[in-house]
Amino acid sequence: MNYRNSYKNRLKQNLLILLVGVFPVIFTSCEKEVILDLSDMEGEYLIVEGNIDDQSPEQWIRLTGSSSYYDVTTGLPVSNASVTVTDGTTDYVFTESSVDTLRGYYYNDKIGNEFSGGTYHLTIEHEGEIYTAQSEFRPVPVIDSITVGINFFSDIGLTEDKLYDIYIHFDNRPGKGDYYLADFFINGRLQTARPTQKTIFSDEDLEEYVSRSVKTVNGNDLENGDIFSVELRSISSDKYDFYFIFLFQTNLSGNPFAGAPPANIPTNLSEGARGFFQVSSVSSAQGEFRF
Repeated sequence: MNYRNSYKNRLKQNLLILLVGVFPVIFTSCEKEVILDLSDMEGEYLIVEGNIDDQSPEQWIRLTGSSSYYDVTTGLPVSNASVTVTDGTTDYVFTESSVDTLRGYYYNDKIGNEFSGGTYHLTIEHEGEIYTAQSEFRPVPVIDSITVGINFFSDIGLTEDKLYDIYIHFDNRPGKGDYYLADFFINGRLQTARPTQKTIFSDEDLEEYVSRSVKTVNGNDLENGDIFSVELRSISSDKYDFYFIFLFQTNLSGNPFAGAPPANIPTNLSEGARGFFQVSSVSSAQGEFRF
């Protein structure tokens, strides 16, 4: 049984437990205050944001410390670390920015031009600890066109605002086992910065030729002539799970019938570090809004 099927089974079990226990809870007035000590997490874990690809001229990896559960800001930057990515033949050293406001960001302008497939290994050394991760570089389909359609619910008059669906079209790669992430831009500005705003999907149910909606946008946020674009990138099955579980524990956490039992967000980093290291191939296309 794979991770997602196991996760869905746990979801069903949680629902049954909820249905069995909900009626007794309704009729009891007993309350017990439980206080969890969640304020001592600051700096306890290394947080790694490492998404590198074959299109960006300069790649970066961000290192921060964990923050308190009650702290809505990002943890403090982690400086003076040794950060290296290797393909088994060449070592690419990432150098920390010298700009004070960009501490914790480590850059390399060589690796993006030299991707050759295979598995890439990340090594981070900091204060006597060594953290590692690996990611396979996989191809991504070439987007041959991008179109706009009226959202179904808008089309039948169920929404007050006019909603539009953004579709990408491409030839699917042979075989199964590919996973993708789509980012959306308007006039060059990223509209899907938060993990829960991104679109993820697998090729499990895709046809040979794919026409797929990857974003729904409100017409009030658009102007005639706006340029929109989509970046489609290859991700691993583990990264797919990362976003899948993130969604269930954030956007759906308030719904007892859709929410999931608490679980750690997956990571491919060793030694207790959090976050994810992903090497991706990227395909992109753009279009223009015309009303």
